[in-house]
Amino acid sequence: MFRTFAIAASVTAIALGAAQAETLEARIHSAAVKACAPEASTSAPASHYGAITQTCVYRISKTAMINMQAKALEKTKSSTAELSN
Repeated sequence: MFRTFAIAASVTAIALGAAQAETLEARIHSAAVKACAPEASTSAPASHYGAITQTCVYRISKTAMINMQAKALEKTKSSTAELSN
């Protein structure tokens, strides 16, 4: 009985974590698009400035995700340290 409950709880936690990650990723991407908007130009060729904008969005999104993952890892480590003490 306990094993079944534990498995169900684990599956639920994984599913919720994945849904939150998608939401976080979408929010970070939206913020990156807004932050890179000034770099886009309507008077220049879209092929050139489209590439600049895509690179900007990728760079900002990647940096933000790395920072968020580092914070989550630090939080996990501190929680684990508290549990072991």
